[in-house]
Amino acid sequence: MMSHQEISACIDLAKLPSGPRVLSRLISTVRQPDAQLSEVAELFNADAALTARVVAACNSPYYSRGEPTTDIRSAVMRMGMTEVSRIVQIVALTDLRKFPTHLYTDTANHFWERSLHTAFVIDEISERDPSAYTVGIMHLVGVWVLCSVFPHAPASIKERELAMQAQLEELRLGVSFADAGGAALSKWGFSPEISEAVVWQIAPSACENDEARALARLLSRAVAIADWHYGVKNEKTLIRSDLTITDLESCNQRAAEQVTKIGFGF
Repeated sequence: MMSHQEISACIDLAKLPSGPRVLSRLISTVRQPDAQLSEVAELFNADAALTARVVAACNSPYYSRGEPTTDIRSAVMRMGMTEVSRIVQIVALTDLRKFPTHLYTDTANHFWERSLHTAFVIDEISERDPSAYTVGIMHLVGVWVLCSVFPHAPASIKERELAMQAQLEELRLGVSFADAGGAALSKWGFSPEISEAVVWQIAPSACENDEARALARLLSRAVAIADWHYGVKNEKTLIRSDLTITDLESCNQRAAEQVTKIGFGF
């Protein structure tokens, strides 16, 4: 197994999109009680491509409310900083979809869809906790990180249950998607609460940071709910979800409907 330091040293953020770096700063700014519109707008000045993507997303059928958005300032004025932050998170995830997932038999579209599905699930079970939404949408970022670290390894990893996927990764690569994702999020500047929750999503009880452990437990539940949706329908998954079968199916249906509304063209 690779150590955290070894994993971090192997990650070259230049091989990954810049969106998560802007996102980490945006989240930090938005969560300040005295955050100013000018501070939010300033964050986008250095990344014209990301800015254009966010403005286009604000005008998509999912988010558009009649009046067109022409720039970040008008987007924040119309939708609010928290909602714009959520849009940036989806854009950052969607930009990752352009990068290869050659270690896996599943496509980048699959991991994009599953990440978004899990984000909507954890948003519901956490009662719209912004940090929970972030760990949900970023919990599979390690898939793309591993593919950037191992560019020539053949496609061989296939598993519907994420805990089993992590075990296969550890056996074949020496590191799991959870460890790689947490290391990348830390390098991008996300808080320990976020990065450690992603690291410990498979075994939240082992996390020593109280806030991160609480988030990791929520994420573990959301992952179990998503596992069920993607075909892992057994007693273990049901117990981990902490829901009845009826509520589990309903929660997944609502999340799937939201993913469909956003669509692959987002």
